[in-house]
Amino acid sequence: MSGFVDFCPMLIVETSPDFLPEKTYALGVLVRERLGLSFQIKPKDGCEHYVIGLPNGNRVIVEDHFFGKFGPEHYLHARNVPETAQRVPHPFEQNESLTIIFGRPHFDEKTCGLDLVASAFFMLARWEEFAVPVRDRHGRFPASAALATKAGFLERPVVEEYAALLGYLLARAGLILPPSGEQYRLQLSHDVDHPLLWWKKSDRWRTLAGSLLARKDLKETLFWLQNGADDPFDTFDWIMDLSEKNALVSQFNFMGERPAGTDCWYPIRHPFVQQLMDKIEQRGHQIGFHPSYESFEEPKILRTELESLQQVVGQPLRGGRQHYLRFAAPHTWQIWENTGLETDSTLGFAEAPGFRCGACKPFPVFNILTRKELNLKELPLIAMDVSFALYRRDTPEQALQSLNELRSQVRKHRGVFTLLWHNSSLNDYFWKRWKPVYTSFVNS
Repeated sequence: MSGFVDFCPMLIVETSPDFLPEKTYALGVLVRERLGLSFQIKPKDGCEHYVIGLPNGNRVIVEDHFFGKFGPEHYLHARNVPETAQRVPHPFEQNESLTIIFGRPHFDEKTCGLDLVASAFFMLARWEEFAVPVRDRHGRFPASAALATKAGFLERPVVEEYAALLGYLLARAGLILPPSGEQYRLQLSHDVDHPLLWWKKSDRWRTLAGSLLARKDLKETLFWLQNGADDPFDTFDWIMDLSEKNALVSQFNFMGERPAGTDCWYPIRHPFVQQLMDKIEQRGHQIGFHPSYESFEEPKILRTELESLQQVVGQPLRGGRQHYLRFAAPHTWQIWENTGLETDSTLGFAEAPGFRCGACKPFPVFNILTRKELNLKELPLIAMDVSFALYRRDTPEQALQSLNELRSQVRKHRGVFTLLWHNSSLNDYFWKRWKPVYTSFVNS
């Protein structure tokens, strides 16, 4: 092996000419987005693996265990989704492990048996969700059907681990990697499904009557008698105060105009909503877009809602999140791209926190049908309130422990912890015991 050389931004990657868009995309995330390096792909007939040429003349071989086996046949079929994944010891970090989705546990000075390209592509492009037809009652691909859940690595940001492994391999081959300027940060987001619980005085009495007559819960009735002065969903000032105390910016995702009676409908031109949006902007926080339940596969609905919201918001709407986390790969991404939105943050599982895309940093998305990388970026959702309280039925203490464990993973990779906490999940009878979880996590 020759000596180390000064950093040079260009790597040459030789690979077979099949599936170049997919390979270029995955390598773009691993090499350019994560390691800060430039690369050029050199198609070569008969090339079995990915041969990465360094400026010093050394080479690193990443084995191809996926794209090379297809030829003209496409891969978008459930039979090509692995049944499990291997957990193997990390070759360079003591007491750490790696997840092999495609490949074999072989590592030496020149060769990586883990197919980093196909494994990263599998997680990022979400083709598993297109190929596997399982859906829940909301039309969502469930966490229980995902390989990451079945193989036990949903709580590992494996794409970040793959990028770090590639960095190790390149460094051992003599490449000086550029320093990373990235730092861990917490991104707070709040989907505004219900700006208020009580829009008129009679609504307060309806809540009280429901607790006493329908639910027959005397403790809840007493709670509302003692805490019925302020609307429990109007927590916006409190949220912004806490964010500003910690030098954070919150993003509040609002719905657009829709027919009255649709899920979580509210009048966006109501004086309270208008004044609330003005206050959010004046305090330096962000307003995002929260497309409706029906919109995730309906371009016209999404565009109409976006345009209606933009008319009443002063700042340009650049991103947000789908209601109920309803998402169809790759159609929802393409709809967002076509409407000019820049950042989506839908990609987390409703029923389980973790790393649905294997990533904890923003990444460009890929349309597996057009085989093109889009301008749209995905900011993966790591955790949300209802996952712990309603889906998993955790205690607040269990939820805070899970949040901290996930945060340790994000910190390790200097990533972005995107947390969704609804404004309506803080002060009512059910959620009052969860407020300390949010407060503790944001303050720590």
